Amino acid sequence: MSKNKMNRYLITMRWYIETDEDLVPGAKETDEKLLDVLRHRENGTPSCATCPTRKNEGYAILKYHDFMGKKPVYISTEKIKD
Repeated sequence: MSKNKMNRYLITMRWYIETDEDLVPGAKETDEKLLDVLRHRENGTPSCATCPTRKNEGYAILKYHDFMGKKPVYISTEKIKD
């Protein structure tokens, strides 16, 4: 009897967010602020504990200038509800 071999894949996703602060990615405090913004739903409410934005193992935060194009913004600090 042979076992099925399970294959694993790393999938990366992009979320475009905006803040009312000019933050410089790379500093732990700044990255935590940006990740906190991401941990909200599109409507501004906090995401659930099992949402993908809460389960990141690694991340890369890039400051976008013009290359974002016309991509929709996922979440903005203006939408976040306390």
